[in-house]
Amino acid sequence: MPSKPAKYGLKIFWVCDARIPYAIDGIVYTGRQPGEEVQKNLGENIVQQLCSRFRNTGRNITMDNFFTSVPLAQHLLEKDPTIVGTLRQNKPDIPPLMKPSKSREVHSKEFGFNDSLTMVSFVRKKGKDVGLLSTMHHDKEVDENSRKKKTEVITYYNKTKGGVDTTDQMVGTYTSKRKTQRWPMVLWYNIIDIATLNAYTFFTAQHPEFNTTALPQRALKGACHTTHEESTGRLPPTANPILEAMERCGVTKATTQPQEGSRQGQPKRKRCQICPSNKDRKVNNRCGKCNVPVCNDHSQKQVVCLNCIQ
Repeated sequence: MPSKPAKYGLKIFWVCDARIPYAIDGIVYTGRQPGEEVQKNLGENIVQQLCSRFRNTGRNITMDNFFTSVPLAQHLLEKDPTIVGTLRQNKPDIPPLMKPSKSREVHSKEFGFNDSLTMVSFVRKKGKDVGLLSTMHHDKEVDENSRKKKTEVITYYNKTKGGVDTTDQMVGTYTSKRKTQRWPMVLWYNIIDIATLNAYTFFTAQHPEFNTTALPQRALKGACHTTHEESTGRLPPTANPILEAMERCGVTKATTQPQEGSRQGQPKRKRCQICPSNKDRKVNNRCGKCNVPVCNDHSQKQVVCLNCIQ
């Protein structure tokens, strides 16, 4: 992707919770394998694979224009899940009346209904519109609280579209990735990041009192709200819970910190007084007579400098 900061990488399709940063399932895109035909309707196939577990659950799936299509909506309706998603303008199922046109007024709306399918076209600016497809909404309801009088379909889409983006943002902010040229390690780092984020989401759901400062607010509000911890990449303070857990396991502060006596008596490393200064050879050895720093090349076994020997 030439327009992205990270132009090369592994493509993973994720299905995430729309309310909290939690990754449910993912598929690694491997491309066309040797001997296989060119894949058709990739977006539809990915959605059907990822959402097979949501059959007969009454859930809704929000997706962007890469995946949304009328055949996909009809296929998922047979399995019970509904969808809300944006449509690309080149889709053949969009009527000409809903295509972008400079003759349409700004913030005007056009609706289309066909059985359980609802299509909406909203003019966001002159000559520019956004099309949405929904099998969850079946009327022309408009959000009266919206300044632009957006339809309920658009309002619902804006509320639920950030699940994958929020998950990706939090994984990128607190990541374990390191520079490597081995793709299995790249995939392994991503698995660790996703597992860590899911564990954090589980923990905060079971312990609402934990870290009720900036991080949970950012995690719930998504990418539009940032905090100092996010901008600097610093983790929230978790010293007290960690120390309490260590004490319950029998690990005390005294056993984890080095003894002060072990550090005493160790001389500080200093530059050898006989070697040229451009070598900058720092040593721990001291002359047994004059107590000056001296390297092995300018001392004997009993650590006495050549000056004292002479």
